[in-house]
Amino acid sequence: MFRYTFGLLMLPALVVCGSSCRNEKISYKLSRGGYSPSTNTLLLLVRVDLGEPLKGSFLATYDEEKGSLTHLLYPTISGTCDFAWAPGQAIFVVTHSDRMTLFQKDPTSERGYSGTAIRCPVNALYMFCSWNPKGEWLAVNCFDLEKGCHRLGLYDLKEEKCVISDILMDAGCPPVWKDDATLYVTSDNNIVEVRVESGVPRLVRTIPIEEGEWAAIFYGMFDDRALVLRYKEIKLGNKTLVELDRATRNRVITTDTTIFVSACSTNLVAFDHEGREIDRTNPGRTIYFGSIGKDPNTVYGLADSVLLRIRVENGRLNIHQVCDLAGFE
Repeated sequence: MFRYTFGLLMLPALVVCGSSCRNEKISYKLSRGGYSPSTNTLLLLVRVDLGEPLKGSFLATYDEEKGSLTHLLYPTISGTCDFAWAPGQAIFVVTHSDRMTLFQKDPTSERGYSGTAIRCPVNALYMFCSWNPKGEWLAVNCFDLEKGCHRLGLYDLKEEKCVISDILMDAGCPPVWKDDATLYVTSDNNIVEVRVESGVPRLVRTIPIEEGEWAAIFYGMFDDRALVLRYKEIKLGNKTLVELDRATRNRVITTDTTIFVSACSTNLVAFDHEGREIDRTNPGRTIYFGSIGKDPNTVYGLADSVLLRIRVENGRLNIHQVCDLAGFE
């Protein structure tokens, strides 16, 4: 590995002229593994389009205890980017373009973190990523530039080694871990179960999706039933849970106990893993997930620039406004 430093992206005070201007010029993205309970820190990707030189994407860390947003300069971020904290550790990985970067707490750094480039196979683009629950292995959706296909990659944190397997994946498919050694991906209208043995991913079985149906988006397996977005319907196995007003991946997020669905601006619903409704509420705005919070009952989402914490407490859905990100320079 080799180490390099990142500077601060200096943005002057921004004049925000309402939600329409905010939507067109500045946008925000959360990631499923973007919250760290051990550091109380949330990662966000901020895309700015205010004309040169205020144009591009950068990573930011939001400290919920301090209520502060720190900008990490990332002048090369383009295309698909993902990021995830290693569970139980004060480190996170960013996948972007043809590289992956490992960040860790650094008290000597002005920004609080230092970045180390992960040595990866060349001729590949690194896209969606997900840590196993122990934080040992990072599964990555990689695009093989030579073969023109997406394949499953695996980064071993302890061995500092990244390999790309022959297991094919769909383009927009993030890896989904079942436990410390088992994960799922989708490939050619099938769900593929993968087992990691001695740091090597091996195909276990292929689970066909219903014949004649197309699973646009796959979220995970619950008691051998797939949770998918099929057209505009969220289905758990053969059971339809709810219909969305728009088929978008980040309208659903799952935790170890709960399925959260933002069906539309007036309908936010929580289900258990059996597909039983826990509660529903009218948020008054469309919420886009999101990151899993400090426990399985808590997730984060965005409504325009407003950061929200959504939680199931005593069988009821509660929505708390954390901050308006547009208020930060």
